Amino acid sequence: MSGHIPKEFLEQLLQRTDLVGLIDGRVPLRKKSANNYFACCPFHSEKSASFSVSHTKQFYYCFGCGAHGNAIDFMMNYDRLSFPEAVENLAKLIGLAVPHSKNQDKGPSLQHLYALLEKIAQFYNTQLGQNPQALAYFKKRGLSAELIQTFCLGYAPRSELIMQVFGKTPQGRKELEQAGVVSSKEGKAYDRFRERIMFPIQDRRGRFIGFGGRVMDQSEPKYLNSPETPVFQKGHELYGLYQVLKMNRQLPRLLIVEGYMDMLALFEHGIKYAVATLGTATTSYHVQSLFRYTSEIVFCYDGDNAGRRAAWRALEVILPIVPDNIHFKFMFLPEGEDPDSLVRREGKTAFENRIQEAQSLGQYFFHALTQDLDLSTADGKAIYIKAALDQLNKLPDGILKQTLMTELGQKTRTDVKALQKPETAVKQAPRSSAQSKRSSMLRYALTLLVQHPELAQDLGSNLMADETIAGATLFNQVLEMARQSPHLTTGALLESWRGLPEEKWLASLAQQELAISKTGLKAELLGALTQVRKQAQEQDIQKLLEKGAQGLLTPEEKQALTTLIINKKSEKVEEN
Repeated sequence: MSGHIPKEFLEQLLQRTDLVGLIDGRVPLRKKSANNYFACCPFHSEKSASFSVSHTKQFYYCFGCGAHGNAIDFMMNYDRLSFPEAVENLAKLIGLAVPHSKNQDKGPSLQHLYALLEKIAQFYNTQLGQNPQALAYFKKRGLSAELIQTFCLGYAPRSELIMQVFGKTPQGRKELEQAGVVSSKEGKAYDRFRERIMFPIQDRRGRFIGFGGRVMDQSEPKYLNSPETPVFQKGHELYGLYQVLKMNRQLPRLLIVEGYMDMLALFEHGIKYAVATLGTATTSYHVQSLFRYTSEIVFCYDGDNAGRRAAWRALEVILPIVPDNIHFKFMFLPEGEDPDSLVRREGKTAFENRIQEAQSLGQYFFHALTQDLDLSTADGKAIYIKAALDQLNKLPDGILKQTLMTELGQKTRTDVKALQKPETAVKQAPRSSAQSKRSSMLRYALTLLVQHPELAQDLGSNLMADETIAGATLFNQVLEMARQSPHLTTGALLESWRGLPEEKWLASLAQQELAISKTGLKAELLGALTQVRKQAQEQDIQKLLEKGAQGLLTPEEKQALTTLIINKKSEKVEEN
């Protein structure tokens, strides 16, 4: 995940950043012990402080919502930055310049397009003030002057003003085409947007990236969006997200609607957590981009057949990526209504009551599947179960998948596990008690090492864990990394596993409480590793003895058994 930023720089950056000071400047911390601080979590609403920050580990963890990480993670989540942006900002704070690998292909700069699109958005906004018809349209739709300025709404006149003002040179015309605001036909360039009210589209950082335009009469097309450009991909962007993030430090919920005016009407009526797709179906990119901002995502659709088809398509998109810590809900409006008309007619409170009553993912899923099926017949029941399993098998393994599978079994009075495909019903060989003991002890050793990487400096080079033990490869990787970096903190250590499957596992070990004095840490780690080695040795002896009882030992195995028994006896003598 570090892209082209050298790993050595990231390590240096985290070593020189004081996480306690960084967080305390944004979220006042209360000191609980010599190295630990607490506060109410900035990432979810709570009354008691469960957000823990460790000075020695340079690592934070919330016992309420599970938010965790190092200084880079905090900048990404609190200031809503991308990984490169967080690194750049941290580097500026401590006076470092971010280096990049020599083989990095930076690609052409896009700053000129962002700047051009911002000027054009302001131009359209100025044109709006000079067009009474367009202003009257917004007033009729209930939008205030303040909201018009907040979203820089505008008007594109009939004449080719964009070409005249911004395309006076060949280079200017080329940039207008790159920005998607002019089109060419038979060698002649002309303004793409004409006689339309304009909705400038901003990315989550507030940069202008494109436009949506709507006619004020019944002509077609009703809506026209910017084409795909180097700075604009409509399947990646959500209208209003920048303004919503700017208005809300915490977002318990996000509502996804389908139109610009729907989003604006909700915002105007005080529902300032709605975003809109840009004339396209919901994509996995849309949804995943919201995971860092909220714990609840509500899809809002019209109550007609088209709305229900759109809802099912959205469900199919999100099933493979649903995490257990995000709640999804589906809201359907009365037929003939959209969010714009309904919130203007009912008001904020009634509309939010509808959001509260929206169907959970599971409720919508099972309800939608039963449409047009007679579950009282064997055929209907079989079709229902098959359709449900086809979708539920897309879910990531986790609590939600288990819960919905169980509910499907209860609803149909069927042993659903027996019906799952072999490849989805993963079978694991039962682990022996010896294997469990070794893995448990190795996990304890890894916990000690993750929380105190400095211990690696005092361990001999022969203390690598046996690779046949579950988790040994990870332990050895952590051990080697800690050996190479004497001043490594927990936060810097975990940075090397950013985006990898092991990241979450290591983070869970990092926050576990260890009731061990600092002077006893080394002995505790050595003792754990010794137990792992002894348990492995004992299991090897038992395997060879069982094979010997059947008369199947080779000469080499007989020698190995003898050596193992001698070593075991000598270790006992040394202990006594």
